[in-house]
Amino acid sequence: MNEQYDLIVVGGGLAGTCAAVAAARLGCRVALVQNRPVLGGNSSSEIRVPVGGACDFNPWARETGLLEEFFLEDRFQDPARIWTGHGSSTWDYILYKAAANEKNLDLYIDTPAQKVLMSETNPKFIDSIVSYENGSEKEIVLQGRLFIDATGDGVIAYQAGAEFRMGREARSEFEESLAPEKADSYTQGSSLLFHAKDVGFPVPFTPPEWVPQLTSDEDLAFRTHHDVEAGYWWIEIGNPPYNTITDHANIRKELIKMVLAVWNHIKNHGDHQADHLVLDWIGMVPGKRESRRIMGDYIMKEKDVTYGSLFDDRVAYGGWFVDIHTPGGILTKDLPPEPSFPGKSEEIGKRQATVYSIPFRSLYSKDIPNLMMAGRDISVTHVALGTTRLMGTCSTIGQATGAAAYLCTKYSLQPRDLYPEKIHELQQLLLKQDGFIPQIKNSDPKDLARDARITASSSAKLQIAQGDLATEYDHPRQRTISMTGLETERALIFPITSDHIDSIDLYIESHLHESAEIEVTLKKAMHIWDYDGSEGILTKQKVAVPPSGVSWVKVPFNLSVDPKSFYIITARSQTGIFWRYHKKPPVGTAALSKEKNKWTSTKGAYTIRIYPEVFPYETENILSGVSRPENWTNIWISDPSQGMPQTVTLEFPVETTFNTVYLTFDTNLTQTHMSTPPLYLFPECVKDYALFFDAQATWKEILHCHDNYQRRRIHRFSPITTQKLQIEIYATHGDPSARIYEIRVYNE
Repeated sequence: MNEQYDLIVVGGGLAGTCAAVAAARLGCRVALVQNRPVLGGNSSSEIRVPVGGACDFNPWARETGLLEEFFLEDRFQDPARIWTGHGSSTWDYILYKAAANEKNLDLYIDTPAQKVLMSETNPKFIDSIVSYENGSEKEIVLQGRLFIDATGDGVIAYQAGAEFRMGREARSEFEESLAPEKADSYTQGSSLLFHAKDVGFPVPFTPPEWVPQLTSDEDLAFRTHHDVEAGYWWIEIGNPPYNTITDHANIRKELIKMVLAVWNHIKNHGDHQADHLVLDWIGMVPGKRESRRIMGDYIMKEKDVTYGSLFDDRVAYGGWFVDIHTPGGILTKDLPPEPSFPGKSEEIGKRQATVYSIPFRSLYSKDIPNLMMAGRDISVTHVALGTTRLMGTCSTIGQATGAAAYLCTKYSLQPRDLYPEKIHELQQLLLKQDGFIPQIKNSDPKDLARDARITASSSAKLQIAQGDLATEYDHPRQRTISMTGLETERALIFPITSDHIDSIDLYIESHLHESAEIEVTLKKAMHIWDYDGSEGILTKQKVAVPPSGVSWVKVPFNLSVDPKSFYIITARSQTGIFWRYHKKPPVGTAALSKEKNKWTSTKGAYTIRIYPEVFPYETENILSGVSRPENWTNIWISDPSQGMPQTVTLEFPVETTFNTVYLTFDTNLTQTHMSTPPLYLFPECVKDYALFFDAQATWKEILHCHDNYQRRRIHRFSPITTQKLQIEIYATHGDPSARIYEIRVYNE
């Protein structure tokens, strides 16, 4: 059986699935080859690792594009909680359906790629993949023009003879502070997860005799295991002592032993409140973190992710911290499984990554001209891999390579040929697919909305709820920032629309019986992730706090400022003084906490009142070219006091013909995947709406949409010629305001 394709993607994890679907939607004939019976890789029901990414450590940074589409569909349908070891087959189905829905995509699941055949005329080029379909015993030869290695292990690249690295670089090679003094073969390990459930009555557990004994908590030192129903990422084994590729079977065998050993400890040693718990599921497929990294024209390194490098060929992004686990995993009992775990803020500070970009030059092989990489096998150092390996980040990489494959097919180019001439086109194509690239705006000349005048029925002002003293941020990694006490310096990034700030009120609670002082500073932020305020302190002053109670504390500024900019107010005081906090931040605000001289996001908002009032959600934001907070809020929000319906109207300079409208709604991009409950619909998302056009001073309906829950909607219809287009919004999923990030209009 021989088939020919424009693109062959090998590996059906999130990176490979996003690559294949992206290319197929753009018109490429695509084969997606997966060695497992399900898609999703580490996120599948076989392994059950929750999807993490930039948003876990940076507000408003959740990955959009295809991953957002899949995630919203999953929350709509999935009855399972998103948590380590939890999961259901719904996620598998969501990904399978996404691939199966694409008419240009052929899906070969449970079909391991066995061999790579190189071109007879040019041995540097891959010609075809030989696969074996499990069950049918069929050999399948897939011939392609372009290939994407999304296998994680870089299997295709390795067989094709591409240069790769495996293990840790020496500190001196790239001047990486987190690298070891000497290079070695150590890699992060693989994990097996488990899930337990409460059956309501005592159930004993007797381990097999070959299971190691962990009789005391000292045997699991540094390894927090208070959530006894979920699996643990730290049940991890790698190099040393095992090679993560060649010793895969031995790693699985040892991991099963350790899962049962940990469970035996929970059930039979110490009081873990586990009498009524039984093992509901044990993973049998190790979730792998690291193996081969295929070398491209550029190798990403530590400084690229910790300093937020902006490459001219950037096509994807990340923002997870540099998460490098302890060599040996659970077999190294005298060290924590990851240096910042549990709760070592100084280590998190050292490894902190802001929102950074990923260059296209790291996504193709420097040796094999028709081969790209997507996922954890891209061209990075061991240190940089600590953040780029996160599945959310890998999804943006996958979508970028899929779009790149389309452009290569369109122009008869190889991946390297896209740089630099076609990079701008690739970036604009990714934005059109609802991707995000730091500091890249929509400049698509075919987008007719860019020339329109835009108005709306109302717009909202900035308001922050008064909040409380609740725990700020319960991170999935079990790092908890406790109360909002100002003995730790706190900060809020917020938007300003006026050219001056008269004063700002802070909502403060005092537990002291005497007056106190708060030291307050004001800085300008270049963007929503500029936590330090690049331009330095504009002013510093101290204000008094009355004793015993909650009060608004006024801070006079009387400063001239730049309108439509972000600013940072910081506050610090003594123990017993608290800054009231609200867990749901308004769009374009971000709460920060300073630990060991490093600012980290806490995702909510400290309560303030700004004078004069701020109106950062005007209609013009819809045409800003960016569909999330970055240098500005970039969203229109209607006045919540005016109710529904609300309208937005585009007026073109002249009568204009179009047949397609792209709409981007709000799905709260500061909320992480794991913080969403099952069967969840984002309250901010527009639910019911209609499109109208002006037909000789009469609004005529184009379409009516009910029960939407997706962030991005594309509507195609017969061509219309008009000077005015209007969207009327009738309902959201609970929020009192209508919200739109972007409207695009095309005749395509």
